[in-house]
Amino acid sequence: MDEAMKNLEQRKEAIQEQTSEQTKTAAGQPETEETGEKKGGKKEKKTVGQEILSWVSTILVAVVAALLIRSFVFEPVRVDGHSMDDTLADGEIMLVTKFDYSTTWLSLFWQSDEQKEQAPRLTFGGNPSRFDVVICRYPDRGDTNFVKRVIGLPGDTLSLTDGYLTVNGEAYPEAYINDSYRTGHLNTVPDYRVPKKGDSFSVLLEENYYSFLLNGETWNILDTTMKCRDENGKQLTVKGNGTMFLYDGKTYSREDTSGLKALLEELNGKTFTVDEDYYFVMGDHRNNSNDSRSVGPIERTMIVGHVRHVLFPFNKWRGVN
Repeated sequence: MDEAMKNLEQRKEAIQEQTSEQTKTAAGQPETEETGEKKGGKKEKKTVGQEILSWVSTILVAVVAALLIRSFVFEPVRVDGHSMDDTLADGEIMLVTKFDYSTTWLSLFWQSDEQKEQAPRLTFGGNPSRFDVVICRYPDRGDTNFVKRVIGLPGDTLSLTDGYLTVNGEAYPEAYINDSYRTGHLNTVPDYRVPKKGDSFSVLLEENYYSFLLNGETWNILDTTMKCRDENGKQLTVKGNGTMFLYDGKTYSREDTSGLKALLEELNGKTFTVDEDYYFVMGDHRNNSNDSRSVGPIERTMIVGHVRHVLFPFNKWRGVN
């Protein structure tokens, strides 16, 4: 009996010790959710202003990321028109890459075309190769995009005879051209030298007319917007097949007969150095394309991306060559 009572007392003491330890442990821990608090402290509720700021920050980050991707990696561009038939069809969406070569215009959408063209440009990567299909822009057209094929590189001499291309004396069959597209008045172009950076340019004034020289030879300017500088750094821009000159910040046109005559007398015999490389671009639908045959070759900074694939319609997904 005594032994049984002794065992009972020992069990009672053990239970009391266990209960005491549990109470100590609970006292050292944060109170449960039932007391209105959580482990790690009380979570504060955001104000309406903080919520709005959080959403605005998220949207800004997304917009900046999208702009960086469009400027330096790739962007989708829709074909508008038939100038690249049969390579690209009207309404198709192309993948245009920027990482191999591109130019970003730092202009704003509400600016005029003239202001956009005056905005700084950032050129990245290398340079287009012959027959690359590119997205480009034209002088006096702001940031309007055109899709064309690079035909002539800086320094090339090219010609079209009944729609067939010769570059630097080598004939190119251009298998991507539908033969029915080779007709039309623009499909015959006499030898044309594509300007390149460092070429010399000058204006030759005759009694009743003026002509242009490139590297000392008579040059068919087409409708090229040519930019060059004299030895003192003054910039000369010739536009509209020689109908307008911009020199040292002033504009001279054929409408200003006396002013233009005085300028030509000043320019006669002076040598200018071409500022940039130029590229001759054409559409694959040769008799239905507004391109370098009428607007002249374009500066390297006018080429904004390289067309690589057709993404849509999905059943016409393909590479572009």
